[in-house]
Amino acid sequence: MTFRPSYRGIWGVSYPLIVAGISETVVEVTDTVFLAHYGITELAAIGLAGAIYSLALALILGLVDGIQIVIGRRAGEGRAGQIGRVFNQGLYLLLVAALALTLIIKFALPGLTADLFASADVHVAVDDYLQIYAFALLFHAVNLAYSAFYVGIARTRVLIGATVILAAINILLDYLLIFGHFGLPALGIRGAAIASLTAEVAVFGYLTLDVVRRRYVGSFGLLRFGRWDGDLSRLLARISAPVSLEALVETARWFAFFLIIEQLGEDVLAKANIVFSIYAVLLIPIDGFSETICSMVSNLIGQRRLPQIGLLMRRTILLAYGVLTPLLVATLAFPEALLDLFSEDGVITSGTTASLFVVAAAASLAVPAETAYSAVAGTGDTRAILVFQLLIATGVLGVAWYTALVLGLPLEYIWLSEVAGWAIALMVSVTWLKIGLWRQLRV
Repeated sequence: MTFRPSYRGIWGVSYPLIVAGISETVVEVTDTVFLAHYGITELAAIGLAGAIYSLALALILGLVDGIQIVIGRRAGEGRAGQIGRVFNQGLYLLLVAALALTLIIKFALPGLTADLFASADVHVAVDDYLQIYAFALLFHAVNLAYSAFYVGIARTRVLIGATVILAAINILLDYLLIFGHFGLPALGIRGAAIASLTAEVAVFGYLTLDVVRRRYVGSFGLLRFGRWDGDLSRLLARISAPVSLEALVETARWFAFFLIIEQLGEDVLAKANIVFSIYAVLLIPIDGFSETICSMVSNLIGQRRLPQIGLLMRRTILLAYGVLTPLLVATLAFPEALLDLFSEDGVITSGTTASLFVVAAAASLAVPAETAYSAVAGTGDTRAILVFQLLIATGVLGVAWYTALVLGLPLEYIWLSEVAGWAIALMVSVTWLKIGLWRQLRV
């Protein structure tokens, strides 16, 4: 369970996460592609629905990151018996949070968002999607807990199978249910929600069977639910609370970003959703390596090998650029071909090429920025991460608001806000790591 920051070690943990990220992003992009061919209202709505779901997921993501950091630390310390206790107690917290958030989306959200959107049709479509997909939170929470366990012990290959299942089921059911093929009803955006919910349930079954098959119930004590552990819950809460707030700020930032663009009309919002889908693909390898950085920094601290953190970061940045560069080249060389996936006649995607160049620049800057940012998270200094995200959100939304609603500039200028956000993340994270106050933390 101890980790060595070799290129092979970094890649061995990261590449399953990258494959997992590909499958998860394929799900999001598939929804966008299919709905782009179904209707412009549904295309405009899916981005906002996804942003709202991400807001609900913020508390869950914070708890998952806390679980992952503590598991990584216990793995580095060689305390395998404690890993199951952390996982099980974290699962208690996750299920309570997921149930509460599901009820909020089902019963409180429709009234809260009734006057929020400029378009009544978009509001109806968003609600149609979330009334179904809200139930995915329970399964998604457990799946993320499993993922945190596998990343924390540096055994991530099982996530490849899980996300292939996720993507395959989602794509198949999108095709069948959005358009109503093979005699099934054409459900539009509700079909996309059913597809995604079914895929999460299937992944839950797959990962649960893997835990049982590999006998992690015995070796790590997973799924052995005992009494409530107040001390461990407080530790997880102390680490997770700032991360949950950080995730909330980040997802609220994206929701506000799309809400600003929604004020410019459904056409502009639809184009922004397309650009975001391509941007999400560019971020896949960066997100995969960031998961490795977060857990393995915690692992190295558990081994008391702090001097190797810098080596881990440098090698991760090189590997990340190696994977990202072909994607950037393809985006910059063939932007029209990518956009043709979303529109056969080019009407919806006209004028979005320049935005792709901007998000490509943002992704390039994201490599060192996300590496440093995730390293700070891996130290357990989650309060610093929260402060950083507040600074990033202020910068991103300030630029987006000014360019869109004050200056009235085209979409590509609004996307420059992402470049500003990554620049802020890089500056504050590197500065904080150099100051070194995180060395005094105990997890």
